[in-house]
Amino acid sequence: MEVTTDIKKGDLIWFNLAIIPKTRSTYMTILFIAALFFAFIAWEKGLPQSSNDWLAITVASIGGGIGGMFAGIVISFSFILLSSSAKNGILGKHEYRISQEGLYEKTSANEGVSKWEGIQEVQTVGSYLLYRISGYLFHIIPYRSFPSDEARKEFESVSIQYWKNAHNK
Repeated sequence: MEVTTDIKKGDLIWFNLAIIPKTRSTYMTILFIAALFFAFIAWEKGLPQSSNDWLAITVASIGGGIGGMFAGIVISFSFILLSSSAKNGILGKHEYRISQEGLYEKTSANEGVSKWEGIQEVQTVGSYLLYRISGYLFHIIPYRSFPSDEARKEFESVSIQYWKNAHNK
């Protein structure tokens, strides 16, 4: 089975916006930044002495964690947009083919096969079919790449079956 897609910068943004709330690392980062805020406030002002002080420092720390995560997302998106191009194979035309061997990808910059055993997961995120190769390395196929919803569902179903077969040995 084959599909050809044209990945645009908007796809990278929308995909990342769809996946950020679904990853454990997002919440671990918020907690880590919140803990840093808490430690800094406690160091500057001393440990809270009343329940109102505890509430205030907790709310401030959580707000700092969320704000820090948001700032990190903005910086990350900036780097994604600045470093992505058709020359390096991130943007532009991608040809994908699935077989029992794995997920084959061809771009203007590279060509290769990711074996099903090496793919961490296959799932739907937002309006994208996602193949997670490692923690933050993905192949994405926008739904718009398929001629019909049935074709997309079949491609996804076969991909998931190949993946499950490889991981249930």
